[in-house]
Amino acid sequence: MPQTYVALDLETTGLDAERDAIIEVGAAKFRQDELLDEFSTFVDPGRRIPHDITVLTGITDQDVRGAPQLYEVLPGLDRFVGEYPVVGHSVDFDLRFLQQHSSAFDNAYLDTFELAGVLLPHADRYSLSRLAQMFDVELEQAHRALDDALASYGLFRAMLRRACELPPRMLKEIIGHGKRGQWSACVFFREALEEAARRPPEKRATPERLGPEGPLFAASERVEPLEPTGDEKPLNVDFLASVLEEDGAFADHFPDYEHRPQQIEMLRAVGEAFNEGRHLLVEAPTGVGKSLAYLIPAVHWAVQNGERVVVSTNTINLQEQLYQKDVPDLERILPLDFEVAVLKGRSHYLCPARLQALRHRGARSPEQARVLAKVLIWLLTTEDGDGDELFLPSALERSMWHRLSADYEKCSPERCRFFQRGVCYFYRARRAAEAAHLTIVNHALLLADVAVQNRALPEYNYLILDEAHHLESATTSGLSFETDRTSVRRLLSEIGRVTDSGRVTGLMSQVLSACQQCDLPRSIMEEVELSIGQIGQGVDRALRRLDVFFDRLKDFAEEQKGNRSSRYSFRMRLTSGIRVQPAWDAIEIACDDINLPAKEVVRELERLAGGIDELVASYDLPDADELQVQMLGMAQHLEEVREQISHMIMDPSPSLIYWLETQPNRDHLSLHAAPLHVGPLVEEYLFHKKRSVVLTSATLRTSGTFDFLRERLHAWDANELVVGSPFDYESSTLFYIVDDIPEPSDRGYQRIVAQGMAELFRATEGRALALFTSYRQLRATLRAIKAPLAQAGITVQAQGQGVSRAQLLDNFRTGDRRVLLGTRSFWEGVDVPGDPLSCLAIAKLPFSVPSDPVFAARAETFEQPFRDFAVPETILRFLQGFGRLIRTREDRGVVACFDKRLLTKSYGPFFLDSLPNPTIRSGSITQLSKAAAEWLER
Repeated sequence: MPQTYVALDLETTGLDAERDAIIEVGAAKFRQDELLDEFSTFVDPGRRIPHDITVLTGITDQDVRGAPQLYEVLPGLDRFVGEYPVVGHSVDFDLRFLQQHSSAFDNAYLDTFELAGVLLPHADRYSLSRLAQMFDVELEQAHRALDDALASYGLFRAMLRRACELPPRMLKEIIGHGKRGQWSACVFFREALEEAARRPPEKRATPERLGPEGPLFAASERVEPLEPTGDEKPLNVDFLASVLEEDGAFADHFPDYEHRPQQIEMLRAVGEAFNEGRHLLVEAPTGVGKSLAYLIPAVHWAVQNGERVVVSTNTINLQEQLYQKDVPDLERILPLDFEVAVLKGRSHYLCPARLQALRHRGARSPEQARVLAKVLIWLLTTEDGDGDELFLPSALERSMWHRLSADYEKCSPERCRFFQRGVCYFYRARRAAEAAHLTIVNHALLLADVAVQNRALPEYNYLILDEAHHLESATTSGLSFETDRTSVRRLLSEIGRVTDSGRVTGLMSQVLSACQQCDLPRSIMEEVELSIGQIGQGVDRALRRLDVFFDRLKDFAEEQKGNRSSRYSFRMRLTSGIRVQPAWDAIEIACDDINLPAKEVVRELERLAGGIDELVASYDLPDADELQVQMLGMAQHLEEVREQISHMIMDPSPSLIYWLETQPNRDHLSLHAAPLHVGPLVEEYLFHKKRSVVLTSATLRTSGTFDFLRERLHAWDANELVVGSPFDYESSTLFYIVDDIPEPSDRGYQRIVAQGMAELFRATEGRALALFTSYRQLRATLRAIKAPLAQAGITVQAQGQGVSRAQLLDNFRTGDRRVLLGTRSFWEGVDVPGDPLSCLAIAKLPFSVPSDPVFAARAETFEQPFRDFAVPETILRFLQGFGRLIRTREDRGVVACFDKRLLTKSYGPFFLDSLPNPTIRSGSITQLSKAAAEWLER
């Protein structure tokens, strides 16, 4: 008989079940598509409803006045819910609130948010309102309890119908993994299987073969690598420019096309750089349309010369924009046949061999079962096996993905049956890149290619670096190392131990089981068991000594920290002065002690993997290839970690920066290393080896020159171009500097900033983004301005309040009278054109923290580190923040800077001279709100 469910939703005064209160309850009882009953009531919370909750829900204090209190509501709700399974969107949140006040409500539950993440891998968002829209489920008023409960019911039924369309064999496999992994959601797939079986035969899903021989891993067509023509043909730059002229091809095809002389100027410069084999730096402000300015010459050059052009971006957003928007536009306009490929690092692609091995082993936890279900369903539709398409919100799920990815440099394609059949996603993407005229990568992969001496990417001689102001930080990040006790322990534990009872764990248990299944001769089996035992003993010794090593590091860090207490992390550079202290000797001894067992484990893993290789020729060893890949991969990873730690502690390199970091109120210490200079690497592997490299961004200059960027990247021989902005900043943008405020380090500064921002945002009726350099200042400002702005009908949201960055920006774009507070990640990548963003507040200049180990080490290489390093680095970051305001020619707004050092310090003019000619005024904080209102009313 079909199951009865209760869909449930609550509205509350906040997100904390212990401190916040319920203000509305809604529930709907249903069986299949039949709505059986409803339950709905306001609840008196015994306190005022916060303004932002009223804005979100529409529920006011007047609505709940006279409503029953929660203790009066709970018995009736308990009777209504009974013992039926509960359905809801992130329903564990609702149940936590109820369980805080009642011993009931411990029902089994199904979370529509979780189910959507499994069944809908390509959804852009997973909010209830967005999913309801996708499935045409009625949602009369979002964030009202009964309406949300009814929408959850409709969404549950819609997703069940979607699940019924899955191949029966897949449903059975998901149910099997769910049972073994104790995943509660497997009952949903069991019901889908049962409901599908009740359908008439003609409406049932067609059975499909799954696995290595089925449609999940369909082979792609073979493609031929791109070959240079051998006779280089220069670009006709005048013809290319005509494509973007007022009467050109783009104007003919796109009615809203804007002719921009600056775009054509950049296109010509890129074309000439390719023709002459020169490097080029191009600063192209927002609105120029730099993507088309470099893509048009790049595509023409590649097609007419058979020369691959690589385009590298820093962000996935720009990568997707190029591939999904700009490239299709070019395909419509240009009279060329050209191929474009997106190539990412190995960790982005699914490894079919690893997936098959996990399917054979089966899930061993709810997380494994959930990720397996996500991957199996996703594989029915994915074309490229790129895991970025999957919704993996938790660190545990992302860790699971890593074990399924192709992130293993020493895999043997010639021995992999999936590679032989042309169904390895990574090598398929690699072949597509080899055949493509244009290959789009990100800086991380580009730098991985540098790290392995240009073996990660197909050969290329022409490179365009967009978002090039990030190249130094991306190189630093890509070539950095980090580890801690937990990650090393996890690696060793995954290799496997032999417990006191003789039970083998981890990978070694899988190797032992595989060998036992193929009935090896006793003599060979004894050798395998001996090797596994030696590995297990080595792991045990390494684990014990690992704890001693990290304990000594922790004691040393605490000693160096002294009595300083902080809510923030403590970072300590491992300099020569640190290493001569007496306590450092004990750390070196502990490091040496862990080296020996770690080496033994690596050596024995490699030997056992070689032995498995020999056995495959004579015995049918299950999953032998995958076991070898895992053993060699873990051996390589452990050896890399061992070498990095050993060099860090006992044999430091002068070209690297080393530091340790501890977290407040947590027993956590991590070790870090990063390159001191990246310029020589960029110069050797990019500027010297490539015929033409073009670097472009909206912000490459400081104080009117490219000198800082040239020095950081060793871009000595590059030509340079600055194209003007299509925006009239003088008439569109007021840059107001508050001149009667304390400096950021003085007493009273934060109080006045908060007061000034509150008055400013009242005057602008919200519509404001405030940028901070620390969470501490952001939180202090949020506490001070939220209530007074709420009284004015203005909603304040902030980064770090439990809402994703994407959702915060979406709320800001679509809401009225809103203020958004953000830190470093909001200084870039925020694109909110038009009226919703009319005011930008900059709390203070975004200088790096002087104690940051990478910043401090690099600063020491300058004779005047503040003037020559700190200031220009900060100017680039400051200009990125400034650029959030004006995004189109029609935009108009105010930038308010609460840091008077722009006026009082000798470096202030360098910042102001770098701005794109806005109207600049300075004045008192009391005049700020009036000046802003008058500017916006003009």
